[in-house]
Amino acid sequence: MVNGILVLGMEDYLIPILEWWREQKFKVKVSPEYKGEDGYDIFLVLGRENLPWVDIIEDLKKYSAKKILLNPWGEKYSAIDSPIWSAIISFVPVNDKKTYRVEIPYYSVLDFSRDKIYEELNLPKDKDIILLLGDFISLLKDPLLELKKDPSIYFVGIVFKDEDKRRIEEEIDNIDIRIVNSWKTIVRYTLVSKIVILSQKEDEFPVLFYQVITGKAPVLVRDIGILKYTYLEALKYTPENLVDKVRELLKNGEEREDIVKYYQGVAYGHSPERVGSQFLYIFNEVLNPSTYSSSLKLKRFEKNPLFKARPDVYIEVNGKKIFWEKLVYNAGAIRIKGTTYIFYRALGEDGFSRIGLWWSKDGYKEEGRLSYPIFGPEEEYEIPKRLKRRKEWQLKNLGMIRELGGTEDPRISLINDYLYMTYTSYGDLVQLSLAKIKINDFLRGVNEFKSYEDWKPLWIRNGPIFKGLDDKDSVLFPVYERVEEKMDNKEPVYNNNFINLFPELLKEKIALIHRIPPDMQILFTNEIPYKGPTVGRTFLMPRPNFWDSEKIGAGAPPLKTKYGWLHIYHGVGKWKGKKAYALGVVLTPLEDPTKIIYRSPEPILEPEEYYEKEGWVPEVVFTCGVVPKYKDSTEILDENDEILVYYGGADEVMALAEGKVGDLISI
Repeated sequence: MVNGILVLGMEDYLIPILEWWREQKFKVKVSPEYKGEDGYDIFLVLGRENLPWVDIIEDLKKYSAKKILLNPWGEKYSAIDSPIWSAIISFVPVNDKKTYRVEIPYYSVLDFSRDKIYEELNLPKDKDIILLLGDFISLLKDPLLELKKDPSIYFVGIVFKDEDKRRIEEEIDNIDIRIVNSWKTIVRYTLVSKIVILSQKEDEFPVLFYQVITGKAPVLVRDIGILKYTYLEALKYTPENLVDKVRELLKNGEEREDIVKYYQGVAYGHSPERVGSQFLYIFNEVLNPSTYSSSLKLKRFEKNPLFKARPDVYIEVNGKKIFWEKLVYNAGAIRIKGTTYIFYRALGEDGFSRIGLWWSKDGYKEEGRLSYPIFGPEEEYEIPKRLKRRKEWQLKNLGMIRELGGTEDPRISLINDYLYMTYTSYGDLVQLSLAKIKINDFLRGVNEFKSYEDWKPLWIRNGPIFKGLDDKDSVLFPVYERVEEKMDNKEPVYNNNFINLFPELLKEKIALIHRIPPDMQILFTNEIPYKGPTVGRTFLMPRPNFWDSEKIGAGAPPLKTKYGWLHIYHGVGKWKGKKAYALGVVLTPLEDPTKIIYRSPEPILEPEEYYEKEGWVPEVVFTCGVVPKYKDSTEILDENDEILVYYGGADEVMALAEGKVGDLISI
């Protein structure tokens, strides 16, 4: 448990997480002078070049607190190599043995009355307001004067100093320049703007971007090659193309709407709660380092691959015959009444993923396999609107068309009378989505249905769980033993503008684990109405210098054992001289799955066989489905129970491995 955080050094981008830590009742203090102080067990030291590091480090040695260096942009300077640091944290990937990667914190998503903003800020309602932000607005003089010929455009420039206001007013006539120093006020301006233009230095990281992304306007950023997000690639500008970019965005309302929706997801994904909990996870790892004994490895099925794609099955799509099984992999699994059902992902020759069904009583021998998918892309969030653009991009950058869209990587949970399926919907964004089917309808469909069309009306789609968020790898599981967190508000506050879940899940004690790279997050569905929009807090992070050092994600919904929840997850990192996807195991308490009892120090399965090392994506073992060998999925397991792990090999075939519960968690 962290008792106190002393931050040495200060930058604006830290303000959101400092405020959040204080809201969570942590003792937090900032020392801009880089001076240590007793009474804190964590010193978070902001790294930068050109500081008197010899003196700073010598002073820090006087204190028993754990020292953690925040090296935000992964720079190289002498202090990094000091043995004083218990860990190093960076906002960018850094390949060393100490560095954890966290996200850049964004300011909270705020909402204000637009009508009041126009009045309070004295802005015209009948104009297209374009907000100019930064000290280098004058560098854009020529394109701004060209745009200003359009009488429907109204420019507002925001600067932070009197001298900048005077200078810009002298250099560019008739632009409304204002001095604003509150980030909340800046956000209010963005809420009534059609476009925001940042005018930062060429070598300056655009911190302002993180303040304004929470507004309601696309943000044009000078093309300096630092920001790399899906929509931002289209929103980078140069002085030469700025006029065309602005005119296109003003004309294309649908594009603006898509961008703003995406921004909201990005902002929540970088929220103070999420990033603040990433830091807290690392602090706790440093204060309470864990060492775990090795578990035994999973044993592969001797007749692997379990099954492959079939070249002779097709469906009709828009009047054309499509071979829907080019590759099969990444399958969810559930064992019901003594039969194991495998919901596998199939990538078709058309570049779209669908979900097929295979089943077996003993888990090894095929008892049945449908010749058509039972679930596939139907909704706009599962099919890209700009399909031609995606094809052109893949041909240009990959030399081939790979994956164009669809429904991917299903994971299955039986809760009450429904099978709930989380899956990746690949439309314009990669989003985490949810669907359900009544268990009786599913079992009836296995025996009676003859086509994909028979299944379609029985699936109830929820849509993306987090609107606009680039997200995947999710599992749902009931945690009825959990003691509910006390809520400050007795009445629900959630207005349902970000999280989208079936209503019954908001009334149940259901854990939702998902993966915003590089780590995994957890939240509880029955607490959402009282907390409002959230992506949850950090559940598990990559470990520097381990096999899962780069990124991690959920595998299958966890199995309930008498020792706790047994999670099989995937991790990516360099291991034995190669980069690979491998599988590991985590055990968490039944009553509080946010805590970690055990985590395997080595993989329990890693690419070794030809069907794992060679294929569509080499060096991959990836699971979405794990079931008990002899019990149903909802039964409680003990140390002698065996489990079957169904996994994709090199994103091309389905394979199987097995192990005993006690062997996997070192009982």
